[in-house]
Amino acid sequence: QRTRERFTRFSAILSASGLRSALADVLSETDYRYIALFRLNGDRASSTIFYDRTQPDVLLAQEVSATASYCAFTRDAKQPFVTANSLADSRLDGHVSRESVRAYCGIPILTPEGEFLGTLCHYDDVPRDPTQVDMALMCEIASALEQGRHVSP
Repeated sequence: QRTRERFTRFSAILSASGLRSALADVLSETDYRYIALFRLNGDRASSTIFYDRTQPDVLLAQEVSATASYCAFTRDAKQPFVTANSLADSRLDGHVSRESVRAYCGIPILTPEGEFLGTLCHYDDVPRDPTQVDMALMCEIASALEQGRHVSP
């Protein structure tokens, strides 16, 4: 029920104020610093929508190598990828961003045919409890973004 209510709220803000405002509202339900929509094009990961709660005037995250982004895990598995603390997560041993991106909750955005379009993710430079992120809501939002053509192929 709460997820449905939050999705209704997300949809209303999306219609009234746009995607960035709607995602900022979703972020406000957590203590994560960032929420973003990332595209992985070739060997690059770039944000198309980005919100930083401490610097709300910054509109885009710095573009990085796709392999330096945890978004590559969601792309490759076409499944959510979550880490509460990268330094305590053996899956991230040797990862280039392990010390700078400490927490991540990402959902793949897929077409109905399974084509990967991008990721919707919360992340931070300090460890965070991922249970505060409503993953069902993130999945609904990811689906709505694809259906609404907010993420082009």
